[in-house]
Amino acid sequence: MNSSGKISYSFRRYPLLRWILGIIILALIVCAIFLFTIKTKIVPEIDSVTPPVGSPGDVVTISGRNFGNERDMSYVEIAGTKLTASSYLSWNDNIIRFVLPDSVQDGLVIVGTRDARSAPALFANEIGIPVPVENNTALSATKPVINYLSSEKAAIGDILVIQGSNFGDTRNQSKVYFTANYNNKIETADLTNIVLLTENMIAANEEDYDYVSWSDTEIKVHVPDGAYSGVVIVDNKKERSEPKAITISQDAGVKSYINKKIYLLQYTADIADVVVSDIASITLRCPLPYVGIAQPHYEMTEVTPAPVLQNYQNNLIHQVTKNKSNTPKTVFSQTFVLPVYEINSSIKAEKISAYKGSDRNMFTLALRPDALVPSGDEKLIELAGEIVGKEKNPYKKAKLIYDYMCDNYKVLSKLRKNDANPLDLIKDKKGDAYDFAVIYTALLRASGIPAVTDAGILVCQDLMTQSHWWCEFYIEKLGWLPVDPAIGGGLDYKKWAEGNNSDSRDYYFGNLDSHHITFSHGWNQLKPFSLDNKIVQQPRSFALQSIWEEASESTVKYSSYWSVPVVKGVY
Repeated sequence: MNSSGKISYSFRRYPLLRWILGIIILALIVCAIFLFTIKTKIVPEIDSVTPPVGSPGDVVTISGRNFGNERDMSYVEIAGTKLTASSYLSWNDNIIRFVLPDSVQDGLVIVGTRDARSAPALFANEIGIPVPVENNTALSATKPVINYLSSEKAAIGDILVIQGSNFGDTRNQSKVYFTANYNNKIETADLTNIVLLTENMIAANEEDYDYVSWSDTEIKVHVPDGAYSGVVIVDNKKERSEPKAITISQDAGVKSYINKKIYLLQYTADIADVVVSDIASITLRCPLPYVGIAQPHYEMTEVTPAPVLQNYQNNLIHQVTKNKSNTPKTVFSQTFVLPVYEINSSIKAEKISAYKGSDRNMFTLALRPDALVPSGDEKLIELAGEIVGKEKNPYKKAKLIYDYMCDNYKVLSKLRKNDANPLDLIKDKKGDAYDFAVIYTALLRASGIPAVTDAGILVCQDLMTQSHWWCEFYIEKLGWLPVDPAIGGGLDYKKWAEGNNSDSRDYYFGNLDSHHITFSHGWNQLKPFSLDNKIVQQPRSFALQSIWEEASESTVKYSSYWSVPVVKGVY
């Protein structure tokens, strides 16, 4: 009997064999159908979300393909929440239009159908983003007018009431500006005139909660850190008011801003070795330089590739989408030009009294423990009490804590591990600049002094840079005073041979050179664009923020590298 005859006989002789073979064939057919379905599954694709920044009540349009001609069971999801049926205005295969509900949050936008989900796009809430208003001469602009100031003389931190007209019903991006005395131009001028007074201005600072209230006829604003005797101007982003004279008290002392340096600064972030299980996105939050009295502005000269958002919570937002593994490395590059001034202070310690404005939001945030500053630790609170004793003057308390740290703790030049606890400094009597800054801030807060940790880079004499951390504490009638406890305590670095900072310990309490470039003024607690995203932090880096990278669920793994900002030129 040949082989074919044997097989035929086996089928007739053994029914179980026929049954098993039938199951195998059926399984192969089902697998083939499943694989065919997977390969031919139509995946929705988003080309654009217009506008990319909006607020509740706005009509949003999603353009793309493969959405389906009817919504049926399909949906739009923003920040992990699906829109309700009443939100949709229209739905077809290429265009979806809907009204943003009141509960809208920042996050990733996804179009989902019965078969698949699109790669995410980014949407942001307009309320949290500073969007510059274009100068459109076609607009019916009305010039703001200042009729009255509640006081012709005020101190830093005092509330100033400005009455007049055409300020705008809401502040939005409008600002109140005060004269700033950069390079002592006003102090040393033979004749002070309006041109000189309005040449260098600083705005009341949102981060310090300087704006109290705003209406079309009245503004209440705290006199900002760095304001100097001169004028006040209201800018409604269409026109500026005529200047109104004001005197800023210097009873508690004065700070000066001198020796300006202009830096050309660049840093990069690389994403490589990406492995995905499906279409995946990786979002980078690239810190922007801090804007304050010593760093009044910056200019982005080059950003590649173009960011999704240019300024969101003091970050550039980049996003890359991957649909297959091990694609070429993606490099994100940011280049800035920014001026930095040296801060010099002359303090009248006997004129400084206890805090009266402790109900300010700024004080609340700068006094309580947070994810960075462990000022609620019992041993640290006990130590702070031992150091300051019965001293009540906040300036003198800050100096006592500074001297204690310089005398009792050793500064390490090499950075400790990312997960090292700054509280080790109290136990081990040694730590790096990060530990010194965090613990000094914590001891100040535990002593009732509003304080923040600053982060950025330290520019050495050879223009090499390193991540660095220092502090600021707030004194009423005077503003923020800088302190660098690590350099004051003996940090070894290539110091510039200029200025009056030869005695580091004495100089770096209340003063700061123009070689410190700031990226963070305190801890920046960010929220993810999606709760399902995988979060990456960069501890002991040049900015203090809770999120640097976030990757969607489909991202299996990837590698990233962030450079320390480098100086490409100084002027």
